[in-house]
Amino acid sequence: MKTVINENAFKSLQTTSALCKAANVTRGQLRLYETVGLIAPQSRTEAGYRQYGSDTLNRLKAIMHLKELGFTLAEIALLLADREYGVFDEPAIQRLAEEVLSKIDERIAGLQVIRGYVAPVAVGDMGVLEDEDCNFVIDFMTALSADKSKQHA
Repeated sequence: MKTVINENAFKSLQTTSALCKAANVTRGQLRLYETVGLIAPQSRTEAGYRQYGSDTLNRLKAIMHLKELGFTLAEIALLLADREYGVFDEPAIQRLAEEVLSKIDERIAGLQVIRGYVAPVAVGDMGVLEDEDCNFVIDFMTALSADKSKQHA
């Protein structure tokens, strides 16, 4: 079945490349989101290239924000499906929120441990580096330094 596109709709369609650039996602991410049903092209050109509607950019931004909050793609699909149909499975949403809060708390706790080692070094206290348990701090700082060097090269 061929989708007929009027001139105004055609102007609002985005190519894969333009959409990836606008949403700051890779083609691989876009294909994955399409494969799992999170997004879909609005149409295809005669050559078979995907064309996405203007609403796809907002949907991608929502997906990215939900991923940052710790939701899995399956959970995001559930949330977006509920939102689209205007019916929320409140107990399921509550369980997801509890899981996300738990993940956030775990991440904060881990970051606080790392901060406890890095903060003294940042103010010149190198004594913490003598602690055998903090070898990862040196590895971490070395890796950061190497990444910055690559970015400036």
